[in-house]
Amino acid sequence: MSELSYDVLVNNDNLLSPFYCPSNLIVTDDNENNFHQYKDPTLKPMIREDIYPYILKMMEDAKKEGIFFILDSGYRSYEYQKVLLDKLLAQLGDSAYQKIALPGASEHQTGLAFDVAYYNNGVYSDDVKGDDKEAIWLANNSYRYGFILRYPKGKEHVTGFQYEPWHFRFVGFELAKILFQEDITLEEYYERNKGSSRILL
Repeated sequence: MSELSYDVLVNNDNLLSPFYCPSNLIVTDDNENNFHQYKDPTLKPMIREDIYPYILKMMEDAKKEGIFFILDSGYRSYEYQKVLLDKLLAQLGDSAYQKIALPGASEHQTGLAFDVAYYNNGVYSDDVKGDDKEAIWLANNSYRYGFILRYPKGKEHVTGFQYEPWHFRFVGFELAKILFQEDITLEEYYERNKGSSRILL
């Protein structure tokens, strides 16, 4: 199965196949689920191998500025996304749909997206707030490494997802720079360039 292009648009209107799985996933570390109570404790964060060097470089440069974060949730299968949704539905009812993507609509299935978390004083935390210094640094600098803050504040009506200061997505260096400088989402980029060769496939 061929890998998805870096600029692939995945959302409620552009669903992935239940059978899609990147062929080049690698395990990044052992922290996943140390602090998630209802998830499979055997799972570890994975990401596409071709983009992992850019994550490492971003983390390395951030540390030089006193910014520390870890890669929390990377790749999720279609089936695992369904497990997460069902668990949240049981807890929150229909409001769960505002907090988690439908199976097939999750960028995590591409292997190109990940959530950040923190590890301080031996404690893991995924309580990421938009005004955290780490979240601010990532929002302002991730494009330099080919990543974007995928679900920004004030764009909920465009992306269809709540503001997620922890969720980043690799789209490639050129497109990341365009989206950051023009302050537009991937959805807005595709809509603006529909039928145009400017879409970077």
